[in-house]
Amino acid sequence: LRAFPVVRDLVTDVSFNYEKAREVPAFVPPQGVAAGEYRMQQVDVERSQEFRKCIECFLCQDTCHVVRDHEENKPAFAGPRFLMRVAELDMHPLDAADEAGLDRKRTAQEEHGLGYCNITKCCTEVCPEGIKITDNALIPLKERAVDRKYDPLVWLSSKIRKR
Repeated sequence: LRAFPVVRDLVTDVSFNYEKAREVPAFVPPQGVAAGEYRMQQVDVERSQEFRKCIECFLCQDTCHVVRDHEENKPAFAGPRFLMRVAELDMHPLDAADEAGLDRKRTAQEEHGLGYCNITKCCTEVCPEGIKITDNALIPLKERAVDRKYDPLVWLSSKIRKR
């Protein structure tokens, strides 16, 4: 693992990954629905289930050249593993982050460095679980973030709400 400091022999310090994991806001359960009463359609479950296969080997983090080759990017860029987690939560049909005032798309763009990802698909190629990180998480998250940021109706409604 070249992106992380070597402790000894084959042991690396991956504490960077755990720091980034703490920065990703957790699932926000919907109001008025008790645990165990959640109902979802199977198609919604399958869409985000792929990301749950992650075994946190951090190979995607290690092979990502934005993390590996540019030490100065580490504070601003969460890396593919954690942007995949943001995408998973953003796709979750029961996540009530928007109602709680948490905009996952804006957070991914501004706090987790979504724009640093240049879609080389190297993270997807090394994933031992075969998760299509780039195609099913990063690209859709980028599309939703850009739609949200540059949508003229969203801009207009934000100006009206400020009054």
